[in-house]
Amino acid sequence: MSQIRQRWRLTFARDEEARYLSHLDAVHLWERAFRRGEIPLAMSEGFNPRSKLVFAAPLQLGMLAEHDLADLFLAERLTSPDLRGRLASGMPRGYRVVDLHDVWVGAPALAPQLAAADYRVTLFNVKHGDLAAAVARLMAADKLPRQRHREKRSISYDLRPLLLDAQVHAPDPAAIAQAAVAQAPADLAAVGLWLRLRHSQDGGSGRVEEVVAALAGELGMTTRLASGEAEGGAAERPGIGGSETPPEPGDTPDATESAAPIPLLEAVGAVRERFWLAEELEQAGPQLRPT
Repeated sequence: MSQIRQRWRLTFARDEEARYLSHLDAVHLWERAFRRGEIPLAMSEGFNPRSKLVFAAPLQLGMLAEHDLADLFLAERLTSPDLRGRLASGMPRGYRVVDLHDVWVGAPALAPQLAAADYRVTLFNVKHGDLAAAVARLMAADKLPRQRHREKRSISYDLRPLLLDAQVHAPDPAAIAQAAVAQAPADLAAVGLWLRLRHSQDGGSGRVEEVVAALAGELGMTTRLASGEAEGGAAERPGIGGSETPPEPGDTPDATESAAPIPLLEAVGAVRERFWLAEELEQAGPQLRPT
């Protein structure tokens, strides 16, 4: 391994152009960009040495970011203006540098320091008052038993300790525009949801889609998870404001067919606003999202 002479903590944003990049593809693009910018990254040991570039946590496919973190370990020291210039000339498309900090080389690893992350998402087909009441019920609950489905097995867990804060606010204009591209009805109700979720290597991390699924259950609705599965109700309607799931051929009409379809709670435009390190979160104390 090449000797590490400097460590920079990079704060960056992921924009629309990179929304659907997988984490592995993003890492490869970053490494290629750093080579183009002649940034002297330190290299790991082994038969297949890799650049010492460490992201705080992978970003979910389709999610944007405004304040994500990564550590760059350099084999040569650079000044802040020099590094900024090299980054500007080679950053992957869809990524922006927000800030840079010179970090002590021997400081603890980045990922174990993470304590929480803030997110926002816009929910369609729900009224502000109904969503606010459902959020209040989640926050007042002692436990929120849920299940995570992984391949052929399910894992039971409690969502409540992972949900640190939740607030209802105005919908995100970008998410409204995204829904319009998906041909959502113009009069479909939209409400913004802001979340602070625990993010911990040891204690588990909350996920936006899991909170949305829990809210759908509170509202008597269904929603789509990241995998495309429906959760929160007995049936899913395809698309924003879509129609009831059609019957299978050979089904016999009965009383259930005349019942109203279960509405779909659609989540659009998820953004990870920022990460909180444990020390930062402790210093900030209870904090509401600025309006």
